Amino acid sequence: METLISEEKYSCYEFDICSYPDDGYPSKKYYFYKIYGHGCPPYDDGIIETDEQFETAQEARFAAIGHITKLEEGADYD
Repeated sequence: METLISEEKYSCYEFDICSYPDDGYPSKKYYFYKIYGHGCPPYDDGIIETDEQFETAQEARFAAIGHITKLEEGADYD
């Protein structure tokens, strides 16, 4: 089950940093981000959730900011 760590805003986008436990090691957590956008293809629901997992919340935060920067530059993001 995911846990919300923080709700943040960068530029015109809001994003969340969340965590979930490692199934094999309950004391270990992984972190990921969700960006709330404008419902543009390929993210028609407006939510961009990373497929990556990060070791720390700070790594997830930096990745979210980098992703937002690329979105604002109009780059295709995979």
